Order: sequence, then structure tokens, then C-alpha cells
Amino acid sequence: MNIALLNPPEDMTPAVSRDRIVCFVDDEESAAALRKGLDGSNLSIKRGTIRNAIKMLETDTELFALVTDISGIDDPFAELERLASVCPPSVRVALIGESREITFYRELMELGLTEYLPRPLTRDMVLDQLRPKLLGDVSSVHSDRGGHVVSICGAQGGAGATSIAINLALQLAETTKAKVALLDLHLQGGETAVMLGVQPGAGLRIALENPMRADTLFIERAAIEVNERVSLISADEELDAQLNITEAGVRHVLGLLRQRFNYIVVDMPVPFPPSMHPVLTLSRHVLVLLEAEVTGLRNAHALRAAVTNIAGKDRVFTLLNRANRAGGLPMATMVKALGAEPDMVIPDLGKGMTQAVNLGIPALKHVRALRRHLAPIVREITGVGGEGKGRLRRLLGL
Repeated sequence: MNIALLNPPEDMTPAVSRDRIVCFVDDEESAAALRKGLDGSNLSIKRGTIRNAIKMLETDTELFALVTDISGIDDPFAELERLASVCPPSVRVALIGESREITFYRELMELGLTEYLPRPLTRDMVLDQLRPKLLGDVSSVHSDRGGHVVSICGAQGGAGATSIAINLALQLAETTKAKVALLDLHLQGGETAVMLGVQPGAGLRIALENPMRADTLFIERAAIEVNERVSLISADEELDAQLNITEAGVRHVLGLLRQRFNYIVVDMPVPFPPSMHPVLTLSRHVLVLLEAEVTGLRNAHALRAAVTNIAGKDRVFTLLNRANRAGGLPMATMVKALGAEPDMVIPDLGKGMTQAVNLGIPALKHVRALRRHLAPIVREITGVGGEGKGRLRRLLGL
């Protein structure tokens, strides 16, 4: 069989198999990325590599597309020959592997493969590169250009959402060398400025209430420089102030920030009023943060449902903070209640986190382990590792 017939024209696809996508991957990170990025399709994810896929195809060929891992395979081209001998020519085939060499990619594409993605796989990689090739659509989360919005929503008071937002913004900037805005939408009683030991700038409330008054100088007036790459936009309104935040104001402020910054990390108030729904619809990642407590579980379910209704399921990630804290619910209980493993986990990092808050300094400077535990979250958001710069993504406004 000619291996180049792995992916023929679409009109050769039998109607019976038009919607079934089967994935064989050997790590949970790739499985989670595929689950998020291909959400809404007839998706089946199995543990294994291309060899397991070949074995399945010996008896089961009723599928539209196959995604399989070639990591750790000494001779992937030999396995592809075996795959071609059992795979119907109508099935679209995509591969995941460890090589990042452009020559390897080109060799695979010349064989007629649909796509090849290098590990580590992220949800955005699947949305940007694989989903359009397999399904012919592009998620609405990528329908406009501008800075990448990440929202942090605390499922319970004191769960550490503000601390995570601050340190995530700093590590995003450090990892990508990009410009990052930290937007605190707790206009009354917000803690971001306090934790950083700075005074909030002026004008955020005015801009959110009346977008006509938020001109191009708004950022210069409202943004407080945390360091050369990170700026804080926050407010400190009186607790008895009657705020009138408008949806138009929220959209306008986010629009201004997305023109100037590569990433916007938003510390979201919960529950969020309808006027702030645009933050969620513009977010590529919404992190629902909870601790291992009964109230956190209950509220996390409600938050996830609300975000899904507003923005879609594929953008919601569950972040379990202080996972092994004394007195907390065991992980097995959390997984059973959530229905799945948390997408992201940060353990209890001790009193250093509280000390950092009291000193008005970022915990990254005080708690070395925090950087290591934030790294997978940064990688999921940016698609780059600890040393990568994500230059092309920034140039393209992705």
C-alpha cells in the first residue's frame, strides 16, 4: 500500500465514519489537551502509541480520524508503513511526537499526514493547529487578535486566587519575555495592590463605567509598573461606593489592554455580574481555583457551569490550590466529586506564601518551589517551556 494515501481527499470519507475521532496517547497531559481542544466532537481517547492504534485498526476501522503518539518509537516510518497497511485511505491521520525538527515534519507531511504536533501538547496547540485540520473549524476563542486573556476565579474566599494571579503574571512575563497586564476587577476591597506593596492607579472605575472617557492615555494613567514587563491595573474604591460598571466599559478596557499587552491576567470577582461577562468570553483560559474543602467543591461546580454557559466548556480549567494542606479533603474524594482529576495542582507551599503577602513582595521571590509548580500552567497558556520565548506567537498576536 502506498503510504501517501493515508489522507486522501475528503470526498473519499465514508458517511458511516465521518464524525468519530480516536486518539492514542501515552501521557495525561496530551490526553487533557486533546480533550479540551477537540471538545464537542465524537472523541475517544485511549492509552497507548501508534502500535496500539495499529492493533485496533486490525479489527475496527469505522472512524473519521486517528491521532496517535510516536514518542519513544525508534523507527516511526516503519510503524507508519504498518499503519498504512491496516488504515482505510479515507481516515485522516495526525501524529504527536518528541521531535521538533522541521525536516522531520516535512517528511511526515510528504506522506500525506494531516498534521504533526510536538510534545508537550497544549489545548491551544490543538485548537490552533489540529482542530481546523480535522474538523475544518476554528474555535471562536481565536476569532479575534490581541493579547491573550487569562481569568482567575476563586471558588471560595481565601483560596489564593489573587496570589496565584500575581505570580502567574510575573512568571508569564519571565518565561515569554512578553508584556503582561495584571487586571484586578475587585474594585472594592481588592488585594492585588496590597500584596505587591503599591498604590492603585487612577481611572479604572471611570473607564469601566463610561468607556467614552477611557482614551488612549488611560493605560498610562491607570497602570502601575510592577517591573519592566508587568503592569498592574486596579482600583481602591470606598466600600459604600455605588458602582455602575457597564458591559461596554469592560469591553473597551479589555480592548485597550489587548492592544498593548501580550497577556492579560484578570483577577475576577465572584460571583461575576453580567457586565463582566465579556471578560470570560474573551478569555482563552478560565482557571477555576479551589481548595480541598466542601465549600470549594460545591462552588467550583457552580462556577464551572456558569463559565461554560457564558464562554464554552473548552476554556475552563480546574486549579486545585494547597492540594495537600492539613485537614483538607483527600485527593480521591476531590476526584470523585469533580468527576475527573484537577487540570492543574499546586501543593501547600508553607508559611512562605503568607510571609510574602505580609512583606508586600511576590511569592516567587520568597518561595522557590512556586516557580516549579506554576511552570505547567504557564506552558499550557503559552505553549512554551521555561526557556522558550514564544516570539512567533507574540508577533502574530496569538
